[in-house]
Amino acid sequence: MRMNSTILGIAAVLAIGLVALPVLAATADVDIRGGEYIPASLTVESNTTVTWTNYDEVSHTVTSTGEVFDSGPIEQNETFNYSFADTGTFPYGCTLNASTRRTPMQGVVIVVPEGMMVEENGNATEEEPAGMMLADLVAGDENLTSFADAVEMAGLTRTVLSAGGPYTVFAPNDAAFEALDDETYATLLNDTELLDTLLLHHVVRGNYTAEDLMGEANATNETVLEALTGDSLNVSTADGNLTVGNATLVVSDLTAENGVVHVIDMVLMPPDLLPPENVTPEENVTPVENVTPVENVTSEENVTLMENVTPEAPVEEQRVIP
Repeated sequence: MRMNSTILGIAAVLAIGLVALPVLAATADVDIRGGEYIPASLTVESNTTVTWTNYDEVSHTVTSTGEVFDSGPIEQNETFNYSFADTGTFPYGCTLNASTRRTPMQGVVIVVPEGMMVEENGNATEEEPAGMMLADLVAGDENLTSFADAVEMAGLTRTVLSAGGPYTVFAPNDAAFEALDDETYATLLNDTELLDTLLLHHVVRGNYTAEDLMGEANATNETVLEALTGDSLNVSTADGNLTVGNATLVVSDLTAENGVVHVIDMVLMPPDLLPPENVTPEENVTPVENVTPVENVTSEENVTLMENVTPEAPVEEQRVIP
């Protein structure tokens, strides 16, 4: 009897101890090495704490677009933690390197609902929804083959359009990409960071139909949307047509499970995207050596000095002798 009481007492203590144990929070790590976030794309469940560790000798920051989080300068071997409570897609970058690199360091954290299994490679394993995702919609449109190829090549943008949202995508059509000069196009295709920056400049948070955009533009003459790069996109109306920057919407409201696509007729270039070697230098500026100097100015040495002028002899007064 005493043995049973002892066993029951131990079991009770163990039960209370198990209840008192805190639930282990999910965690994930990102390394900062060689001016890169590793991995650049991370998928986690909600209520996960992500830790960034800087292994570089120079300082870096972890700064999200939309001011969701900002680490400030992280020195070598220092860390920054952020807990993601809400689902969504959170692009981020380093602000300290933006002035010295053609494109800033880029990363993204995609937060899926808690309970959705996430594989080690960062891909969500829950069954795909019945509708088409933005990445699939773009890939299947015959007028967006260049844009779709760029999305596939860049990688980070495809991850965002496949798992995040809702987003509104302003996708340039094939004619828009063909209008780019060969040097610019080749530069973009040979630099995936540059390409990702260009593509994410065409994506904004939220689900904006053409009717939504028209209503906001008409109400304020011009509305400003924030792209995932943090840059501003000005939406307005011209002759009854919607424009984004210098581009015009030619096809509207292609709907996906996680957003909407509007086809535009021009590639939108973020400010300062291309390196200086792709900027056309100013020409026909007259160099200083070819400027005709001012001549024929009388110098002081040609001015007759007063002391060298012979004074006139005084005229003697003539007296008339009567």
